[in-house]
Amino acid sequence: MDFRIPDKPSIKREEVMKITRLDGKVIDYWEKEFGGFKATTDKEGEKFYTRQDVETILQIKRLFIEERREKEEIRRIVGADSKHGETPLVPDQDPNRPEILQIVKTKLTEILTLLEKNDTK
Repeated sequence: MDFRIPDKPSIKREEVMKITRLDGKVIDYWEKEFGGFKATTDKEGEKFYTRQDVETILQIKRLFIEERREKEEIRRIVGADSKHGETPLVPDQDPNRPEILQIVKTKLTEILTLLEKNDTK
């Protein structure tokens, strides 16, 4: 069974586990170990991921499990800062680059979705 990544700003952890066919503990470990993605947690403790996060998880899965790449190489490929578990925005990068703007847009959309969800409760 092949799952597609939904085209929505936030994806629940259970959906991510189905899409990636990974246990939640593996996803948590990879978040800390490789970085490149970071879950957002709502007031109830439920985790959400962006579409980009899911794509990064699938990329790590391919590199680590299928291609058997070394951890350091995977960290370098996903462009993550392994100490903080997030993709760093390097100060000398032009903030008007489309990929930077897309990251900002995705994160803002995610925040709005979580705020709207909390308002309806």
